[in-house]
Amino acid sequence: SSKLWAQFALLSKHIPAPISRAMAAMRWTSLVFLPVSWACSYVELPWQANSTVRPSYLIARTMELSNLYGTTEYSIEAVPRGSKHGKFGYVAPMNHFHFDGLPIQVPFEGMNEQGLTVSAHYLAQAVYEAPTDQDEPLSALEVVPRLLANCSCVEDVIKLLESVKVVAPKHGKQSLGGLHWAIADTSGRSIIVEYLEGQRMVHENHPRVMTNDPDIRWHWRNLNTYVNLNPHYPWQNDILQVKTDADIGAVPRPIGHGWNLFGLPGDSSPPSRFVRLFYLRGYALQSRAMTSFQEAVVLGTGLLNNVFLPVGPVAGNPREPGDGPELTDYGVLKSCQEKVMLIRGYVNSQWRKIDLKRLDFSKAHTWPLEDGSLGLQDITDGAKGDAPKDQLYL
Repeated sequence: SSKLWAQFALLSKHIPAPISRAMAAMRWTSLVFLPVSWACSYVELPWQANSTVRPSYLIARTMELSNLYGTTEYSIEAVPRGSKHGKFGYVAPMNHFHFDGLPIQVPFEGMNEQGLTVSAHYLAQAVYEAPTDQDEPLSALEVVPRLLANCSCVEDVIKLLESVKVVAPKHGKQSLGGLHWAIADTSGRSIIVEYLEGQRMVHENHPRVMTNDPDIRWHWRNLNTYVNLNPHYPWQNDILQVKTDADIGAVPRPIGHGWNLFGLPGDSSPPSRFVRLFYLRGYALQSRAMTSFQEAVVLGTGLLNNVFLPVGPVAGNPREPGDGPELTDYGVLKSCQEKVMLIRGYVNSQWRKIDLKRLDFSKAHTWPLEDGSLGLQDITDGAKGDAPKDQLYL
């Protein structure tokens, strides 16, 4: 995005001053509303082939965003190493915004060739650092590409952020909506970086879940609210059972499945999504530990489906310019250890794979997020043989 801003500045030199000032005001005002993305979700899933190796992690993440002013588009980009003075190439789904013909390209997600991954989520509570003369100011929108292009591990990330001041672009009294970041590397280390009251906060992400507001420590405490949930079938009230009429039987007793999860919040607010991902993942892993990447993909897909937002049900805020109903624009499954990223769109929900180990990062690559299809596979003509003549059907 800084490259685009530089192009904008160069273009402005050849535009009459009143028009140039109006375009600049429009560009900055538009930036204020870029991260109107209230519902991103993130969860890490461990798998372990055997007890002699350390666990690997599959990271499942959704990107939710309203279609700002009808201008939002997406692509998947491989940014070559050496771009913008970076050491590493990386793959990122790119958000493309077009405001009166001015393109703005912003990644909120990505993985580099070293296996470092960064996921940015909206955090309205964020208050960034104050700029100083001694430290380089780094726009919040530049954090994802800067980290991916220059860091190979979480420790590198921490050192880089200590060397800069992460700031918000401002136009008058308006400032860019906040972000916080989930960052993980091939060692399995995972952190969350937030800026609260002007201070950088780095947390070891042992729960390995992130959504949006409030801050991450609030979400951790909120997990205590749901200790009534239970991974086991709810027989605990059998001690109270009494007989009733024959057609009713003994009461109380559980009928059907799912009562162990009674009280699990089902709405799309950030606290509810955080709780769901934490408990559903935990109970799934307690039931069956995963031993392969393939098993992790199946569980990760199920968890992302649980927080998927079709367009419409989550209402936009009419008091926020450009805000509209949110939808899950894309989903990502990625593994630092495997250096693999799977991505799917809103319309075409078929997973597509990018293997960073096989990608040539000496040059740029691009893929469409959506290909105009539903990703369906027609199996009509692929049936094998005929059913036995004595096959019985109900």
